[in-house]
Order: sequence, then C-alpha cells, then structure tokens
Amino acid sequence: MGSLSYQERSLWGSLAAELVVYLPYFFWHFHVHEQNSVNKVAGMIFAIIVLQIILQSIIAAVTRHRITDERDKLIQLRGYRAGYLTLASLMVFGLGMLWLHTLAGHEFPIHEGFVGLHFLNVFFGMLVISDIVKTVTQIVAYRRAL
Repeated sequence: MGSLSYQERSLWGSLAAELVVYLPYFFWHFHVHEQNSVNKVAGMIFAIIVLQIILQSIIAAVTRHRITDERDKLIQLRGYRAGYLTLASLMVFGLGMLWLHTLAGHEFPIHEGFVGLHFLNVFFGMLVISDIVKTVTQIVAYRRAL
C-alpha cells in the first residue's frame, strides 16, 4: 500500500469493511435460511459505521498527503454514477420480478412479517451491491489513471 494515495487507501478500507460486515450477513441469510430481524439489520449498519470510523481514522493518521484535485472529484463522480445506475437498474429489475411473480398468480406467505423483512433484506442487498459497485469503480478508475 506504499504507492497508494489517500483516496485509494480510503476506498480499499471501505471495500474491506463492507465485505467483512456484509458477506457473512448475506451468506448466513441465503444459505442458512434463518429469518433475519430488523435488529440484525440495525446491528449490521451499526457495525459498518463503527468499522468505517476506525479504519478511516487509521488511514488518515498513517497518510500524510491528503490533497485532492480535479481528477479525484471526477473519479468520485464516476463512481457515484455507476452506483446510482446499479441501484436504479436493480430496483427496476426487482419491481419487474415482483410484477411477474404476481402476474403468474403466486402469492407471498403472509405470516409474522415475512414479506416486510424479505423486502427489507432485498432492498438492503440492492443498496449494498450498488455501494460496492461505486467503490470498485472508483478503485479501478484510480488504477487506470496511474
């Protein structure tokens, strides 16, 4: 990490924190099929915030050169555009799948808030995917700029 700029280190730290927190959550959810609760989602969000604060503080303390220029702003905008387009595409895809599911005559089992928690997990997953796409897009743009 010696040749990485502050912005690149920050992005790598964010990506690492997201993967450390989100991958076990979604792996557990989809492979163990245990029903998640709002408390688990809130706990995961709290964990990512704390982990980001710790990692970004360490990165800021270790890095001396933290000046940004116009290239950094353009890379940041490119990443946010990719993340937004990913989120919008996933939302349209998800709504289309819901519409096709309903059109086919399938009904959702309504018991103990299953539908609400399922949608919470699906839309939260969409947010996570779009944020990871944003971060990876920015990392790739920094690597290409060198």
